[in-house]
Amino acid sequence: MTTVIKNNIKQVNSFIDEAFDEKLTPTYHLAISIGVDHIWLAVNEKSLIESFSPSLTTTLEQPKAKYIAFENFSLSNILDLDQLADSLDLFYKESLLFPHRYGSVACIIVNNSSTIVPSPLFDFSKKALYLGFNIFLQGDKNIEVDELNNLDAKNIFALPSNLKNKLEELQTNIRFHHFSSLLIEGLLIQNKNQLNKKLFVHVQPSHFEVLVFEGKGLLFYNTFNYFTAEDFLYYLLFVCEQMNLNPENIELIVLGELEKNADIFTLTQKYIRNIKFGERADDSDLSYQLQALPKHFYYTLFNNYS
Repeated sequence: MTTVIKNNIKQVNSFIDEAFDEKLTPTYHLAISIGVDHIWLAVNEKSLIESFSPSLTTTLEQPKAKYIAFENFSLSNILDLDQLADSLDLFYKESLLFPHRYGSVACIIVNNSSTIVPSPLFDFSKKALYLGFNIFLQGDKNIEVDELNNLDAKNIFALPSNLKNKLEELQTNIRFHHFSSLLIEGLLIQNKNQLNKKLFVHVQPSHFEVLVFEGKGLLFYNTFNYFTAEDFLYYLLFVCEQMNLNPENIELIVLGELEKNADIFTLTQKYIRNIKFGERADDSDLSYQLQALPKHFYYTLFNNYS
């Protein structure tokens, strides 16, 4: 079923397991991912209210629990997250999952307003200054900090104050994380025993992230905007050149919402021979209805808990 909200928010799909019980939502955990092109929601049957901490590593190491509901909304004609706050009241009425009260809520912010600082160099009072070195901060923004314990670093990010205030008005027990924190921490944990260099690409509709790991170290991370498959390939090969990665033998692992027959995948396959789709962490347990989702889709959404 497809519904349209004010012509700019469209429901793409919805999966709700029969185990989902509206009366039990105060014991559930809600993950919501918000970007200029999407709103995704996923409900886990176990709340994190007793175990939430600012450390993403703690969150990532919780015992396995099952996701039992999922909604995907696509957005159009939204240029930045500041504009999205005005649409959330109507979205609240249209979503089947969002209106309930949950024991814990993780809101994953998807934008390019973040920067990583090694923990030994980090001073909390200077977080806005660090972010300002790399990002032009315009408008009223909240500056948040994620712990990257597996990297011994802090991820500093900005989110619009009006969006934060509106979400806190509509949901309780909400914590904010940047999607890159979940991406980096999740991949570090999954590949902690790998010694060789590994190349990852996380693809989304208007931008993609490139990550290069070696052992437990992150050698490279950056976000690139793209419009065509040729744009995508250009930036990817540029990173390979800068990082001295040979496209003939480096393994490229693809995550994100990309089909195997997509132009991006087909074109990239001609230049990087060893390419495959990655998978979410083993602890991302999904109910049988959600298991129809490709395993490389929604990596940061389902990795917010496991």
